[in-house]
Amino acid sequence: MAKNNNYIFKYNFIFFFLVIVALTFYVAKPFINAILASAVIAFTFSPVYHYLYKKTNRKNISALIVSVAIILLILVPLVLLIQTAAPEAQYAYIRAKQKILSGDLLAIDCAGKESMLCSLDNKIREFVELPELKFYLQDILGKATSSAIKITTDLILSLPKILIHIFLTFFIVFYLLRDGGTFVQQLKRLIPFKAVHQAHIFDKLKNTTHAVIYGSIVVAIIQGLLGGLGFFAFGVPSSLFWGMVMTVTALIPFVGTALIWAPAALVMIGTGTTINDPVLTWKGVGLFFYGLLIISGIDNILKPKLIGERAKIHPVLVIIGVLGGLAVFGIVGFIIGPLTLALFKAMLDIYEREKAETR
Repeated sequence: MAKNNNYIFKYNFIFFFLVIVALTFYVAKPFINAILASAVIAFTFSPVYHYLYKKTNRKNISALIVSVAIILLILVPLVLLIQTAAPEAQYAYIRAKQKILSGDLLAIDCAGKESMLCSLDNKIREFVELPELKFYLQDILGKATSSAIKITTDLILSLPKILIHIFLTFFIVFYLLRDGGTFVQQLKRLIPFKAVHQAHIFDKLKNTTHAVIYGSIVVAIIQGLLGGLGFFAFGVPSSLFWGMVMTVTALIPFVGTALIWAPAALVMIGTGTTINDPVLTWKGVGLFFYGLLIISGIDNILKPKLIGERAKIHPVLVIIGVLGGLAVFGIVGFIIGPLTLALFKAMLDIYEREKAETR
């Protein structure tokens, strides 16, 4: 009888536990991105919190200082960037639209001159002037404009929701910083693995976070800043906008920022040669070597220092995780995606070890 009662209790507990888990998920679902973002932010800034806690011996004060510093660190540059980049992006879009519709993509003066670039420029102009192509180009640009207006409108309408998510994110960050150690220990007790496997999982997550944040994101931001400064110094229009684009392309393995600075330098060299402007030609040469040695070269210097031997993660794992995470989770997927793939890799490692031990 007692055995039957134990079975009844066991299955009743499992049933009600699963019901509560499902209800909890549906309650938290609208804020899942904020929860995940807060976990990543708290984990990233936990060394700063622990340093302050050692100095002050006050958990609440230390967590509050770090939380406020994080808010200022993220929001202030973001607001300044939006204010500065929005006009630049608009200008770049208008210029690109004019060049596409006119066929003046190479922006060179070919009056009375003959060269390979001038021949190519004339063919492009003739091609763009075709009525069918012009109609399709205008249609595509019109759809792009409508999409941009819709995105801007949706963003303005969703501002209250965004503010709620920001508040919730940093509210959770505060408590994760203060009580994160307790949460981690409780999570370790709930994971049904050996202590050695638990340590492997947490080390993998820590190393991946270190690699993604410091080895990829920080280096990409630095490359974008250097790229923007270089474009500004060599007289390339919309330098801030292209710097932001280079920050994104810096995450693409084997290509990186060269996808932006190399064509810009080559166009400057070609244009300067065609119009017999040695200053423009040398600017293009200077931009090329600046991009090669400084913008792209800094990647080879900083990444080994920031990642080191501790972050043993394949670049393919990072880029697939970043792109897939962005598609599924939005901006927070930048980090959640690689962490998910790293966790999957850790589980495969554990399975492989356990299988080897049972042979």
